[in-house]
Amino acid sequence: MTDPPPPEILSRSLHDMLAQLRDPAAAEGLSTRKSDGWSHPTPGGLGFRYEYDSNVAKGGWEFYELHNGVCVALVNMVARRQLARSHRCDDYLALSAVLNGNVRLTDAAGTDGELADGYCTIYGTGGGRSFDTVYEAGDHLRWVTLYFERGRFFELTGLTESDIPADLAHYVRDGGDYPVRNVPLSELASLTAHQLISPPFARAFRGAFMSAKALELACHILFGLSQPDSEQFGGRFEAEDHRRLKRAMQIIRDNIDQQISIHEIAEMVGMTRHRLQIGFRMIYGETVGRIRDKLRMELALDLIRDSKMSMMEIALETGYEHAASFTRAFKAAFGVSPIQMRKVANDELRVRHLASSLKRGARPASEGDDDAA
Repeated sequence: MTDPPPPEILSRSLHDMLAQLRDPAAAEGLSTRKSDGWSHPTPGGLGFRYEYDSNVAKGGWEFYELHNGVCVALVNMVARRQLARSHRCDDYLALSAVLNGNVRLTDAAGTDGELADGYCTIYGTGGGRSFDTVYEAGDHLRWVTLYFERGRFFELTGLTESDIPADLAHYVRDGGDYPVRNVPLSELASLTAHQLISPPFARAFRGAFMSAKALELACHILFGLSQPDSEQFGGRFEAEDHRRLKRAMQIIRDNIDQQISIHEIAEMVGMTRHRLQIGFRMIYGETVGRIRDKLRMELALDLIRDSKMSMMEIALETGYEHAASFTRAFKAAFGVSPIQMRKVANDELRVRHLASSLKRGARPASEGDDDAA
């Protein structure tokens, strides 16, 4: 048996994304077809969202030019198959705050780095140098990448050479390459990254909010790079903490029908209840309880749509002892009752079956057919 061919490497540079943002079609509010998905302009012309084809990935990424010299990319996707990508940030400094994902970075010279969850990866590429990555099928990737134009870095941030490490100051001043550095994300940095991924405003207010948060996140990251031993990083989570948080998430998934308390979950993974809650807010953006509720509702929705289980059976399967409490939770999550959702799902299924029959050549009888009969 021969090995499958390696996936095609798609190259994307920061200049490519800026060119896509300024495409005349985007200015007219038109979506455009790309090689493996669709590009949809955001209202107000601030940026665009790239939505992958369903066989490539679930979700996608967004790109915004906040103002001249500062851009941000927001990635939130689950790869459906192995994807190979080549990244080049041209003459910009890149700061990638990773909330989910562990992806190796390699270049033609064999330089190695990593996008690792709970860390910020900092790098700068010049002279056409790029980094290659491979996303494996099933990987949930979620990060925020800030781009600062190298020649305007000090103007854009208000920092000086004395505020940052000497090697970074040298890169900003003289250009070239800045090797990959990884800085643990503090609790505040992670929360700021979550706010960028899910901003509460639209249009002009969205742009103002994201500009402010981009600078706030850059300050957290650059301060951590410059003063890693500062007491302000008492909220830092190390690699072992991230392993424990992932284990806690798996415990919740494996026991979705059980009434396990947050205190019990914390004990099972060797953390305090308080630190577990902080870690979940930092990594997953919500408290343990809210994450569990969301997972229960996702399972309930799948069972309502795809099974013939009764509502009481679904309630028990998703950790609710009483149908009434399950119905209240479901309606709060989706705006309709479980019974109404099943009716909608059944209606959709009948429509799909009818459409499938028509495609196979079946057609409803017409008046002409009746006359001929």
